[in-house]
Amino acid sequence: MLGEGRILVVKTHAFGDAMLCTPAVRELIAEESDHNAIIVLTSSSAEPVWNRMDGIEEVLSAPFPPKDLTGRIRLLIWSQAIRRRLRGISSSIVLQADPRVRRWVRYLTKAPMRSCGSSPLGSWEDVFPMKSGAFAGEVYAKAAGVEPEDWRPSFSIFAEERAWAKHLLDGRRCFAVAPGGGSNPRDNVPEKRWPAGRYAGIVSALDSSGIIPVLIGSSGDTEAAAEAMQGTEDRCIDLTGRADWGRTAAVMECCEGFLGADSGPAHLAMAVCTPAVVVFGPTDPGALYPPGGVIALKPDLECAPCYSSSIFPGCTRGEAVCTETISLEEAWKAVSRIIHEDNSS
Repeated sequence: MLGEGRILVVKTHAFGDAMLCTPAVRELIAEESDHNAIIVLTSSSAEPVWNRMDGIEEVLSAPFPPKDLTGRIRLLIWSQAIRRRLRGISSSIVLQADPRVRRWVRYLTKAPMRSCGSSPLGSWEDVFPMKSGAFAGEVYAKAAGVEPEDWRPSFSIFAEERAWAKHLLDGRRCFAVAPGGGSNPRDNVPEKRWPAGRYAGIVSALDSSGIIPVLIGSSGDTEAAAEAMQGTEDRCIDLTGRADWGRTAAVMECCEGFLGADSGPAHLAMAVCTPAVVVFGPTDPGALYPPGGVIALKPDLECAPCYSSSIFPGCTRGEAVCTETISLEEAWKAVSRIIHEDNSS
């Protein structure tokens, strides 16, 4: 137990990163609910994760990350306004390593801190460093002082979202495909994406198997979805840019499986217990998903993975070749195994 009071949990990264933290926070809530109130400080892109988690007293959304001078001014104004409200915090748990964020949280709260930093910034901080290749969820749990038994991420679906998805799919066999991904407010990594033309091969194969491809993603993924659906547009369901995270989760819950890059939808598939085939490029499957959590398609390159859970350093090869080494045949083999297993059960 962390003592009596209010605990501030901080994760300012995007949706998928927040999902990685949910097992630790879920366990923290279970252990501390009789003694402490849990408050989460996050960014707007990850709000849907925390707003749906039972046991959180309040979710604070900071204008983070600041991209320019205007953004930094907005963050400063927000910080001044929120600082007084956070004076009653008894301890902070910062589930990230950036020293700038840790100093900022210390400024906001003046409270003792547990973080994922590499070395303490002061006597007020205990650190639990990230190690290359280590599963990030376990590091977050150590920083939170808990030991989850279940590493599946949490994401609650509302009843009206389930009703909408069931009406849309109408009991038909469907498979979720996310041909985009790799972009969030903190980082843009198009190198994570598998070529849209190969997604088109999967979509065509699903269609030929009598399974409806459901294209999911943000409004920035509509072009990739259009290329993936070429020739099968009238037999696909295109939800890119048309469904929020809640409706996307409800649809994925009804699908036989999922195929996409290492991005938010892949973590969402795990949360709703949908078998997931995930295409990896520069990122490390072992750092971002628990063992057996997804079927990982990995590049056949010695330099991959080149990072795990930090900011993408850029490809030293000078070209985005990671995911291109993953063949259509390899992906279809993994997808077909899911749909055949699902159909046989």
